[in-house]
Amino acid sequence: MKKFKQKSTWQFVIIGLIISTIITVVIDYLIPTPWNFRSEGTWVKLFFVLMIYTTIHALILGVAQAKYVIPKNNKLVNYPFILPLVMVPAFFLCLLTGAQIFHAPAYSQIIQVEQVESGDAILSEKDAASIALMDTASAKQLGDREIGAIENFSAFNVSDEYIQLNINEDAVKVAPLEYVGLFKWFSNRAEGVTGYVSVSPTTMTADYVKLEEGMKYIPSAYFHEDLNRHLHYQFPTLMYGNIHFEVDENGKPYYVSSVFDRTIGVFGGEIVVGAIITDPVSGESEYYEVADIPQWVDYVFPGDLICELYNVAYKNINGFWNGTSFGANTGCMQTTTIDTYYEDEDGDSVVEAGTDYGYIAKDGDIYVYTGVTSMAADSSNLGFIMVNERTGVYKYFAVSSANEQSAMNAAEGEVQQYGYQASFPTLINVDNELAYIGVLKDQSGLVKMYYMVNVKDYGKVVVADSREACVNKYAEKLGLNLNGDVIGSEDEKEPVETTPVEFVISVMQYVDVNGNTYVYMGTEDGTVYKALFSENEQLLFAKVGDVVKGTVVDGELDVENISTPVPMEL
Repeated sequence: MKKFKQKSTWQFVIIGLIISTIITVVIDYLIPTPWNFRSEGTWVKLFFVLMIYTTIHALILGVAQAKYVIPKNNKLVNYPFILPLVMVPAFFLCLLTGAQIFHAPAYSQIIQVEQVESGDAILSEKDAASIALMDTASAKQLGDREIGAIENFSAFNVSDEYIQLNINEDAVKVAPLEYVGLFKWFSNRAEGVTGYVSVSPTTMTADYVKLEEGMKYIPSAYFHEDLNRHLHYQFPTLMYGNIHFEVDENGKPYYVSSVFDRTIGVFGGEIVVGAIITDPVSGESEYYEVADIPQWVDYVFPGDLICELYNVAYKNINGFWNGTSFGANTGCMQTTTIDTYYEDEDGDSVVEAGTDYGYIAKDGDIYVYTGVTSMAADSSNLGFIMVNERTGVYKYFAVSSANEQSAMNAAEGEVQQYGYQASFPTLINVDNELAYIGVLKDQSGLVKMYYMVNVKDYGKVVVADSREACVNKYAEKLGLNLNGDVIGSEDEKEPVETTPVEFVISVMQYVDVNGNTYVYMGTEDGTVYKALFSENEQLLFAKVGDVVKGTVVDGELDVENISTPVPMEL
């Protein structure tokens, strides 16, 4: 049997390396994750690459052994099989290097929070017309109506990823068009995506903006024009994400990608360190450090990461164990959570608590705002944080208040007969009194009414058909100074709307709204009256068929008398 020299062994090894390299290049093209040792994707991709190499190595040497005699102690034969096996424990060891239990002081300092006065941070009622209250679901409802204005509309969809921007001091939500699929991209790639949809949350209108030149390097494109793949080859070592659409003050489109780094251990302490701005027409990209990001850019720090970093920092504020269920939780705080209601596959109602936040457009920037509560997650807030989505600067102001969930529930209770759902509110400052302001939507997601709730007392709630009417009604209810005109309190003025009523109860129900019991009474003609039980305790004895006399004051019934009709004698 013919023997081979050591040189022949190298030849087989080199052949295996060449084949493995080709496969690696293909994998890198198909799965464009960064080549950065702080990225988990790199480790996973490298593990599979080594597995492929060792498999090919074994197959080639297996064929060679059928014709040659290879020394069993040859390092080139034995060592490659060790590499993927070593990676597994090394990966889990790297995970441990960033664990919070080992780095609680570092995690507690991962963000810096500036304490400010609430009046300096929150918009006043004179800016109410510019407050963006529309959520993404409502924006999508309006934006989808513009599909008919798009040339060759069958090739495109309006993206679901609406981004809140501040353009020329006007709050808007924008969403680009995207290709419907591979064949639509292939047929239209020469012209590119022709425009985007702009929705005004203040006027509740949407417009299709047609571009002079089509966008080619976008997330919904394919092959080398896929924006994610395009960025990977421009910046192969950067860990980027949050790829989204923005426009500058002149309406020119760009894609902005947040760039991340891990600062604690290998995989721990993820923060934003910069942004990549890409011209989707030409494909040219430029990387900016956070301090150098152009001011027209609004969205670099994702809201979910903003809340996560705050929660992590204040969980570890006094050590790791203090922030666990075994500790005293001294000084620990977290952002508020909101209940989301939906139906599962079986049609059962499911309630899921998750992170949510609002937006405040101010001084040309967009701020994420959310309440802050203790780790006990009760129904009250200790204060609020506002974070600039471009710079990542945290500001905190202390205000003891009801949380957003309580405000939303109180607003929904005001219009319970309609079944409207309250959106996550934002904050407004009326005569140095902070209030939640938001919208009420019907089942199809369309905005029907506006609501305002006092942050300190969620029993003080008003609803109205327009934003201006809601602000005026709220100021009047609380006797606040609105735009320089002192409005008397409701105790000092006659009720605005007073209507005497008399009706027979055909249906009634007791409803608890954040600790306040309301009685809803319906009549045969479908009219519904609402009364606060604590102010009308004689309702305790009311029943279907009784006659109620009273006065409706600003939408609430003040009961004067309840009587039971005497049956007529035959």
